[in-house]
Amino acid sequence: MNIGTPGQPLRVAVDTGSDELWVNPVCSSPTLDEQQQLECRRDGHYVANRSSTSTALAGQKAISYGKGDVLIDYYTDTVSQPETAITAAKVQFGVARLSQDLNEGILGLGFGNGKNLKYNNFVDELAAQNLTRSRAFSVALGSAETNNGGVITFGGVDTKKFTGRLAALPILPPQAPEPVHRYWVRMDSISIAQPGHAPRMYANSSAPVVVDSGSSLSYLPAGVVRSMAQDLRGVWDRAARLYFVPCGQATASAGGSFEFAFGGGAATVVVPFSEFIWNVDGRNCVLGAAPVDPGSGVTALLGDTFLRSAYVVFDQTSRALYVAPYANCGQNEHVLPEEPGAALNFTGECQPKKNAAGRTRYGGAAWVAVAAAAGLVSVL
Repeated sequence: MNIGTPGQPLRVAVDTGSDELWVNPVCSSPTLDEQQQLECRRDGHYVANRSSTSTALAGQKAISYGKGDVLIDYYTDTVSQPETAITAAKVQFGVARLSQDLNEGILGLGFGNGKNLKYNNFVDELAAQNLTRSRAFSVALGSAETNNGGVITFGGVDTKKFTGRLAALPILPPQAPEPVHRYWVRMDSISIAQPGHAPRMYANSSAPVVVDSGSSLSYLPAGVVRSMAQDLRGVWDRAARLYFVPCGQATASAGGSFEFAFGGGAATVVVPFSEFIWNVDGRNCVLGAAPVDPGSGVTALLGDTFLRSAYVVFDQTSRALYVAPYANCGQNEHVLPEEPGAALNFTGECQPKKNAAGRTRYGGAAWVAVAAAAGLVSVL
């Protein structure tokens, strides 16, 4: 995005698990390695006194994430999406004063004013300034095999990024012990499907989970993760607190998948092993889920290892998520009207494919898109 007048280009991480936009992590922090410091500098830096529309606000705030912390000062300024018609004025955001273990700024797309914040966040401002017709956006993260292949559509859906009908999943109220509003939904079950075998459901895999694009891994009940690892001949690493699995399981030719069911059977997202296993360095591979123990205070969530195979509409206006299997067959964007449940009016245009286990799988992505109330503007 560009911030300021004239616009200063910056890159930020899209995070559905937090609520605030902030920029300028401390790239020289000793908690970052050399590669992270280089990536941090490449993301750009906002300089307030170079913008004619910048205003400093009173107050600071400390924010803690699953990994990393930041202390921010608040500003308002113009925020735009490059090469589109989206320009929002007087958007409040943070500028880091101190940070550790964070090498990129964050665009938090969670709940803002009246829920978790006392000011309009980015999602609120898009709707308040009539840049979108609802407080909704859609995410197609795309395959791990495609670099920079994801798409986020503010205020709309892309019917050529999923297959079948979207299923409505009510957003649950805050779940103990967390008091904050997040994108909580009920997951019905997780199953495993392998070539030559019928899908087998894991015991005790029904749970409320947060759908969180800001987490590389998923965090699931410990017993379920243990069973998933056993099925893939995984070995527990106490130091990393992760299961290492044979990298041969991560190839598309190996077949097999995990199936995540929602909405009483209304939606099933099939995640191939090749998308769910994380190849760390070309030699070591880990299961894309870490265990959550009861009473640990860690939130159960579906991160990028799940989202690569899902298309999700995050709709605060309707208080629901709309989920379908991800696919990519081009680009066809539609504005989401403000009416509740509007996402159910759209059907995916893509045809599902089959993996080696005979289960539906999806792959590839190539677009970045922004939907505005006045029309739709896309960027390749």
